[in-house]
Amino acid sequence: MNHNVVSPQQWQVAWQEMLVKEKELTRARDALAAQRRRMPWQAVEKSYEFDAPGGKMNLLDLFDGRRQLVVYRAFFERWARYAERPGLPGGAASEVVYSGAETG
Repeated sequence: MNHNVVSPQQWQVAWQEMLVKEKELTRARDALAAQRRRMPWQAVEKSYEFDAPGGKMNLLDLFDGRRQLVVYRAFFERWARYAERPGLPGGAASEVVYSGAETG
């Protein structure tokens, strides 16, 4: 890559222009995160049963009585094997987070 060598004043101008774009990106990312937090919730109405080391458990038991469960999903190209998790199809990767604030 060939970089231009400029004076300190020219660099300052270029940096200020880039800073404006970085701030726009930050505001857009913050707005998207706020929109994500306002997404509607979906009730889990199906009765799931899991085989756990201590025997059969339902979702509430599995997460120690925490009633809020957030699941983040992302799908990657099939060639991105590093992103896969055992037991998930294709290029799927999931992260499960539960809230300690809400309990039974």
